[in-house]
Amino acid sequence: MVQGLLILAAGLTAAAPAAAAEQGGSQPLEIVSRAIEHHGGEVYRRSETSVELCSGSGCYGMNVRTDGGMYRHEVSGPYRGGIRAVRADNDSVSVSWQGEPVAATSEEWQSLRDWATARIYFAFLPYRLNDPGVLQEDLGIEEWEGRRLHRVKVHFEAGSSTDAEDEYLYWFDPDTARLEQFAYSFTGDPGGLRFRRLSNYRRVGGILFFDQANLGVEGAGLTVDEIDPAFVDARMRQVSKVELRGIEVSPLPAE
Repeated sequence: MVQGLLILAAGLTAAAPAAAAEQGGSQPLEIVSRAIEHHGGEVYRRSETSVELCSGSGCYGMNVRTDGGMYRHEVSGPYRGGIRAVRADNDSVSVSWQGEPVAATSEEWQSLRDWATARIYFAFLPYRLNDPGVLQEDLGIEEWEGRRLHRVKVHFEAGSSTDAEDEYLYWFDPDTARLEQFAYSFTGDPGGLRFRRLSNYRRVGGILFFDQANLGVEGAGLTVDEIDPAFVDARMRQVSKVELRGIEVSPLPAE
């Protein structure tokens, strides 16, 4: 459902505007760049974070280490009736099932990376929104239940991900650049929309984390462009709550 936003870069490594231009993607928007700096900035780029993510599908232990262009992702949690653990770095992927190592071919690496990064991505927003292959569209200021929010639409270059047709909306506070809510479409049978309201903001080790109320509606042909306060109230119902627990962030020493 969310793999489409995962393949743009192998790890949680933000591309500078020049690099994004060289590798493809739109010019990063000022509001997005400000949001990345507000939420974590350099700590995103050089740190190790451990956190437990809990939602309707269970709890996942995650360890994320980023050191410039080098990264390591470790995710462990429920999968098809057991516990799967995936470790992925720049060069390799390994997996265990119920504590026992399982052989994985190079052809299986991408799906394993997808599974791990699907749990990590939303917990670290808005960090990767300036990655290569990300196409940003500035939709300007929108009134949302009495608040002014800066709305940005995101999709991906064709071939840059497994679900590049999926689209995303992000709403930022225009003054602080804090991410306030986001939404995305997903394909499948029948497909649908998700809308996430953010709450319980707390800054740990220099990174701003938050929990998420996950609202949804199923149906073919739905697009993120339909989402406004009236649509959310009339059509969407809470599917789950996403909570981050036991957060620990260790900035890496400067080189």
